[in-house]
Amino acid sequence: MELLEKYLQAVKFWLPSAQQNDIIAELRDDIRSEADERENAVGRGLNEGEWEMLLKQRGHPLLVAEKFLSPQSLIGPVLFPAYWFVLRLVLACYFLPWIAVWIGLVTLNPEYRARHLGSAAAGDAYFLIAHALGTAAIVTMVFAILDRVKDKKWLTDNWSPRKLPRVRDTHRIPRAGSAFELIANTIFGIWWLKILWTLNIFEADGIKVTIPSEWHRFFWPFLILLLINISLSTWNFVRPYWTRERRLARAASNLLAAVVLLLVTKHFAPVLAAGPTVMARNVAALSWTITFSLALSFAIATVVCFTVAMVDAWRAFRTNPAPSRLNHSVAI
Repeated sequence: MELLEKYLQAVKFWLPSAQQNDIIAELRDDIRSEADERENAVGRGLNEGEWEMLLKQRGHPLLVAEKFLSPQSLIGPVLFPAYWFVLRLVLACYFLPWIAVWIGLVTLNPEYRARHLGSAAAGDAYFLIAHALGTAAIVTMVFAILDRVKDKKWLTDNWSPRKLPRVRDTHRIPRAGSAFELIANTIFGIWWLKILWTLNIFEADGIKVTIPSEWHRFFWPFLILLLINISLSTWNFVRPYWTRERRLARAASNLLAAVVLLLVTKHFAPVLAAGPTVMARNVAALSWTITFSLALSFAIATVVCFTVAMVDAWRAFRTNPAPSRLNHSVAI
């Protein structure tokens, strides 16, 4: 029953990951037993409205999950799973990427390494940790306040299992996402390949920003990456279901992209700015700013591609075979 699966999915979100499967299996059996009793009483299967009434009597998914959670001191069990999820998300999106980028720049960029080791490294660490702790404190304060002022009537009044999110099909690939990837990869790839071929980034109002001829060596690797990504996006659009082979192919593509970006970062050639209407000092500052920004962008992109590749590989080995789809035109 779709309403039951939507309900169980909503309850599962609030449960500790180590206990999710056991609790959901127990809850599913309990609800089905109650549904069987009602069906025996009326002599027929329950319709959608009766299923909705049964699940509403069970209570809001968040409150049902609360019964299985141990109480917390600062943030109660109702909001603690959401707080823990948001806190990890914030720290993962801010703290960890900056550490990885800092390590990458120190390892691959001699100029950056000279200015950010020793006492400067301690300053960088203090800056990152202070901001991470400050961000964590803000998230904690917000959820602590919400826990103190929350009114559970919004959880019990005017809610319906029909309004819960659809059950996610982990094997399905949204066609809209594949189409967007295909268009974005094509447009960005052509733009970037044009820069690598012409060595011209920007030219207007007497200012010209170019890259040295050493960048030509990266034209063909980026062209191969573009063709691979376009092929994968097209195949995902035509066959919108994840398989282990498909995930491994995307992992390999992202790992290849990480290697190419790592080589670009390691052998980075400075960007050149020139312009008769611009003072030499301003030209040098502009060149340094663009060079550093690009180097930092490539370092971040390297970390992101490597991380996505590892996640895709992990998901590939956790992916169960997609359920068979019967051809109703064939009778056995």
